[in-house]
Amino acid sequence: MDIAYPLGMHDFDLHDPFILADADSGRYYLYNANYYQYRSADHGNGRSVVMYESPDLVHFSEPRDVFDLNDLPAGAWYDDSDSPWAPEVHAWKGRYWMFLTLHTALDRPGRPRSGPDWYVRDGEIRHRRGVFVAVADSPEGPFVIKDPSRPTTPQDDMALDGTLVTDDDGTPWMVYAHEWVELYDGTMEAIRLNPDDLSEPVGDPVHLWSASEGVWHAEDGDAPAGGWHGDFTGPEAATMIPEDSGGYVTDGPYPARTPDGSLLSVWTSYSNGEYILSQAISRSGKVSGPWEQLPPIDRNDAGHAMLFRTFEGTLLLLMHTNMTRKDDQGEPLHSHGIVYECEVTDGGIRLGRHRDDIDGIADPSDDR
Repeated sequence: MDIAYPLGMHDFDLHDPFILADADSGRYYLYNANYYQYRSADHGNGRSVVMYESPDLVHFSEPRDVFDLNDLPAGAWYDDSDSPWAPEVHAWKGRYWMFLTLHTALDRPGRPRSGPDWYVRDGEIRHRRGVFVAVADSPEGPFVIKDPSRPTTPQDDMALDGTLVTDDDGTPWMVYAHEWVELYDGTMEAIRLNPDDLSEPVGDPVHLWSASEGVWHAEDGDAPAGGWHGDFTGPEAATMIPEDSGGYVTDGPYPARTPDGSLLSVWTSYSNGEYILSQAISRSGKVSGPWEQLPPIDRNDAGHAMLFRTFEGTLLLLMHTNMTRKDDQGEPLHSHGIVYECEVTDGGIRLGRHRDDIDGIADPSDDR
C-alpha cells in the first residue's frame, strides 16, 4: 500500500503523544488518543487511538485507527464513556504491546480514599479507571486487549498513564499513576509484569513517590518540603491547602537509564495552575527505588513526555503543549507535540535544542 505523508506535526492536535521508532520497518509511528478530534465511525466516533506514520519525523500520514471502542467485548471492565487515554506502544519479544487507560462511568459516584476532611467528605468519583494492555503483530495494529475483564493495574485503584520499565535485571514493570482524584495527593506506583505476557501483573504494587514530594511545591507554598506523606490534619495543611482547591497530580511517567546505571523517570504535575515537567531518580537503578525528586525540566505548560532515539542516534524528548493555556478570547489553545533534543546525565535529563523543524512551533514558550 502506497502511503502519502501530507501532514506536519503541527497540523493536528496531540495530547500525551508517543513515538515508536520501529527499526524493522524504518518508520516512526506516532500514537495518540483521538479525544474526539476525528468523529467518524472509522475513528471510533471519537473514541479511539490513532496512529500517524512518518519516514522522517517531518512528514506524517493521515491518521489511521489502531484501536477503538466501537465493539465492546462481552464482560469488558471498561465502557465507551470516554476516549482511551495515553496510549504507548512497546516492542517486546517479537510483538507490539499497547498500554492505554480505559474508563467506566459509575452509576453512583464514589468517595475519595484520602485527603483533607472536606475533600473526603465532598469529593465525588464518577469513573473508574485502569491501564489495559493490548497486543498486535504489527505497529500498525489492529491492537486487541489481552483480557477485557480486568485492567493490569489493581481493579480497585483509579490508575492511568502506564509505561513499560525494565529493571536492572531485565524484569519488566509497569509504572503508572494512581489518580489524585481518588487520593488527593496522587502517587506513582509500579507493578511487576509477566515477561511472556505484559498484560499479566505479578505480585502487589510498589509505592514510588507522591505528587506533593515535587521539589517546586515548597517554593510555590502549597506543600512542605518533602510532601505531605498522607497527613492533612495539622495546622500546616489548613494554612497551605484552601478548601475546595485541587489536589496534587501525578501524570505521564517515562523511564531513562543514566550512564552510571541509575534509573530516571520524567513525570508531569502542576505548578501555579500550569503543567510542569519534572523528574525523579532511583540511584539504586531499581524500579522499587528509593526515589529522589530532582529539579523540574520545563515550566511552559507542557508535559506528559517520552524519550526516543532517531534512526540516526539523536535522543529526542516529545511532549504536548498548552495543557491549560487559553487565547485572548478565553478559549483553550490547541495542544501540539513539541520536540527537544535532550541529554541523559548522571544528574538528570537536560533539554537541548528545540526542534522546530520537527514540531513546527516557532516559540516554545508560546504555542499559538
